[in-house]
Amino acid sequence: MTRYRPNDPRDYLAAIDFINFAKEKDIEIELGKYRPKRSGKQNRYLHVALGYFAHCYGCTLTEAKEIYFKRYACPHIFRIDIDDKEGNHSFYYRSTTDLTTVEMASALKNFQSWASARGIEIPDPQDEFALRYCEREIEKTQSYGT
Repeated sequence: MTRYRPNDPRDYLAAIDFINFAKEKDIEIELGKYRPKRSGKQNRYLHVALGYFAHCYGCTLTEAKEIYFKRYACPHIFRIDIDDKEGNHSFYYRSTTDLTTVEMASALKNFQSWASARGIEIPDPQDEFALRYCEREIEKTQSYGT
């Protein structure tokens, strides 16, 4: 999918040309706001942080992600409240794949602080030595079958 910056005159004209082309050819198009997705580095760090937390806390990776990361550490980022026309209230939790790089950075920092307050020190994303230690600890847990 091509991205256009409307404030750049060349991009603006290219977008208009594309829309006119789609109109001529009767092609359906989709326009939306571009939101940069989380990075591969953030994704790796997320899985190490969650795996290490699960290892230390004694829970599964799924529990670490769905309960402790989304519900307890970062509900302001993940919880979406919905009120329907009849006045019924419900909610759901967003997927991490829906987060922008900025939202993911905030969520990871919140989780790191939240875990630290519970005695589990998750290293900073830049601390490669500590992250490799965490990965080895996670692998040990997996090799024991727990």
